[in-house]
Amino acid sequence: MSTSSLESSVEKKPAGRASSRRTKRWIAVAAAIIVVAGGATAIASSKGGDSQRSGTVVTDAGAVAARTTIAVGGSSSCAMTTTNPAGAKCWGSNFYGQAGNGATGGDLTSAVNVQGMLRVSAIAAGESHTCALGDSLNQVFCWGLNSSGQVGNNTFVNQASPQHMLLQSSGNFLIAKAITAGSAHTCALAGTDLAYCWGNNGSGRLGNGLITNSSTGVPVKDPGNSTQALPRVRAISAGGTQTCAISGDAGAAGQVYCWGTGYAATGANTGITAKSVSVGNSHTCVVLTDSSVKCWGDNTYGQLGNGTKISTPYSAPVAATGISNAVDVVTGKYHTCALLSDQTVKCWGDYSNGQTGQTPGENQYQQRVGSQTTPTSLAGITAVTAISSSSSSLHTCAIGSVSNSVGMKCWGGNANYQIYWSATPYYTTPNSVLY
Repeated sequence: MSTSSLESSVEKKPAGRASSRRTKRWIAVAAAIIVVAGGATAIASSKGGDSQRSGTVVTDAGAVAARTTIAVGGSSSCAMTTTNPAGAKCWGSNFYGQAGNGATGGDLTSAVNVQGMLRVSAIAAGESHTCALGDSLNQVFCWGLNSSGQVGNNTFVNQASPQHMLLQSSGNFLIAKAITAGSAHTCALAGTDLAYCWGNNGSGRLGNGLITNSSTGVPVKDPGNSTQALPRVRAISAGGTQTCAISGDAGAAGQVYCWGTGYAATGANTGITAKSVSVGNSHTCVVLTDSSVKCWGDNTYGQLGNGTKISTPYSAPVAATGISNAVDVVTGKYHTCALLSDQTVKCWGDYSNGQTGQTPGENQYQQRVGSQTTPTSLAGITAVTAISSSSSSLHTCAIGSVSNSVGMKCWGGNANYQIYWSATPYYTTPNSVLY
C-alpha cells in the first residue's frame, strides 16, 4: 500500500492555519464523535448506515448511527447535544479532565459542555479519556488522561480540553469516519478504510508490530503483509489490552482480526466471520452472520454467556446461550449486553454493580458480588435503538423508552455520578439521564 494511500485520509496543515490552531486549538473544533457504528453502541435495524460505540465501531451494521450519540467511559458518560450544530456534554469523574471542560478534579454531578466542540458527529470514551469526531471535516479530537499518549497530540501530558490527534508519519490531522476508545489506547477508522491507533502499546495492542507506546497515530498493519496497512477495515474495537477489527467488503460481514493480549496472538486472523465486534477488558464478543453471539477470553464472571465460568481462547469461541436475533453486542469491564432485533436488551456477566439489571448480594467481607452466566432480559426499558459500554466500564447506557419517555438511559455503577447525580451507588433498572 503506497504512502500516498496511507495519507490520503488526512488533512494537510496549511501554513497560515497551523499556528492559529495550535494557539487556540479547541476553539477551532467543529465537532466530533465517531462515525458510524465504538470501544460500544448499537442500533436495532438491519439496514442502513454506519455506527460507533465507545468500545466498538460497526461501520456497516444497520441503523447503528444512533450509537454515535452516547459514550460510556470508565467512570464517566458523555452524549452529543441536540443543538444545531451538535456539541457534546460529559459528566461523572473528571479527575484527569476527561469531561473536556478545561478543568480537572472531582466528580461532576451535572453535565458540562465540552469546550469548543461543535458539529459533533461521534463520541467515544475510554477509562479516563474521551475522543470525538468534529469539525466539518470529521477530524479526531481527544482529551483527558494522556500518560500513555492516548490523546494522540504528540505529548504525554494530560489534557483538560480537546486536542487534535496527529499522525506519526506526517504530523497531519486525521480525518476519520469512526473512533473507538480502549482503556488506555484509541483507534480510528479513516475514510480510506484504513485504521490508525495510538496510546498504550503493551502487548502490541496498537497493531503496528511494536510494543512501545505512541503519542501519535500509527497505521494498523496487515498481518499477512507487515509492509502494508490492514485493508478494507469495516469495524474496529479497542478494549483493555486488545484490539479487534473486521476486514471485508462494504455492506457485508468480514474476517475478524485481533492483536494484543486477550486470548489471541498479535495480528491473528481469528478465522471468525462477523458483522459486529466488541472488546471488553479481557473478553471479546461478536455478532455472527446468523445473528447469534459468540465470545471468547476471560470468563471469571460468566461474561461469555455460555452457562459456565470457564475461559476460552479465540480459537474456540463459545455461543451466548439463547441468542439468535442480535443486532449488536457491547462489552463492559466484566459484563456483556446484546441489543436484539425486537429492540430489547439482554445482559450477562458481572452484576456487582447491577450491570445485568440484577441486584447484587454481599460476600463475607461485605463486598457486593453477583455473576450471571447466561443472557438475562433487562427489565424496565423498551424500544431500544442503541446501547453503549466500554472496556473499563461498570455501567451501560442505551437510547430507549422508560415510562414512555425516550432518551438516554443508564444502569450499573454510579460511584462517580456517571449515571445520575444522587448518592445511589448503582442502578439495576435503566435510569433517565439529564443533560
